[in-house]
Amino acid sequence: MSTKRWIRGLTALVVISAAGIGMRSSVLAYNTHSTARALTHVTLVLKWVPQAQFAGYYVALNKGFYRQQGLDVTIQPGGPNIVPEQVVAGGQAQFGIDWLSGLLVARDHGLNIQNIAQIYQASGMRMITFKSSGINSIAKFKGHKVGVWPSGNQYQFYALMNKLHMSPPQKYMTVVTEGFVMDPFLNHQLDVSQAMTYNELGVVLEHGVKMSQLNVFDYNKLGVSILEDGIFSTPSWLQSHRAIAVKFLRASIQGWKWADSHQTQAGTITYNYTPAGTRSQGTLHHQIYMAHQVAKLIQAGPGLSHPIGYMDPMLYQRTWSILLAQKQIKHAPSSTSYDQSYWAAATKGM
Repeated sequence: MSTKRWIRGLTALVVISAAGIGMRSSVLAYNTHSTARALTHVTLVLKWVPQAQFAGYYVALNKGFYRQQGLDVTIQPGGPNIVPEQVVAGGQAQFGIDWLSGLLVARDHGLNIQNIAQIYQASGMRMITFKSSGINSIAKFKGHKVGVWPSGNQYQFYALMNKLHMSPPQKYMTVVTEGFVMDPFLNHQLDVSQAMTYNELGVVLEHGVKMSQLNVFDYNKLGVSILEDGIFSTPSWLQSHRAIAVKFLRASIQGWKWADSHQTQAGTITYNYTPAGTRSQGTLHHQIYMAHQVAKLIQAGPGLSHPIGYMDPMLYQRTWSILLAQKQIKHAPSSTSYDQSYWAAATKGM
């Protein structure tokens, strides 16, 4: 009898234990499901196609930094026919990336959007010439064919020409609209070309040209640089979703910090997010090059004494002053064009 009772007791214990395991499994599944459902979905729209210009956001997505903040983030590619300010103002995305100049022009045209973190602290735009051309100064642009990018990328060039009393530049040189490819420059169809340090300059080098063969003119050193990639949203959305905005910035800045410390890996991570059809200038080598160059822009300038994303008032004023002088905006922007309080909350303790 005692043996039977022991067997019955053991059987009961196994049944209870199994039930307990099943219950714990159910609870675990429920909690996992609940956690997934509790994530807040937001969309970030980029200024351009997926590339390491935006490495910090892809790192934050890949490393789970957004999920750690309770966010389910979709990164929506930009492109030549996408205006991030319009996408965000229209409610199709909660956050956008664009140059500060693009944001200020959009605000001047009536879009109520607001910068909340200035990721790039310096301009990556340069002008380049071949040393063999003999064009080793801005003054020697005279009489030559100069390519200028459209779509808001031309402001720095025209501001420089004003500063050097060469305005309008068409009186002194042949100014042509330049595409976002480097073939005309490489084929010597353009004497002067615009190039981003992290993209087009790399393309030129990848074609076998050495830096020693180039003259590089830096808009930052010439005193007419404008701030580039920053994060923005709409004030109305921000005010009703403050906590979400702070969490998004915290994870994004964490992503940029990781990308800065692991530049090669950040380029590789970004490459894995680039669609195969957009990789004509998006090879793994190029994305790694880009990640290394982008890190220099994030580390540059007065923002070095602050966590990533600081808006320096002097550089902000320089940007809008250039736009005002070029008549791209009609009025000096109001103080609501950026709000640093979200960034301050996100970086507290960093």
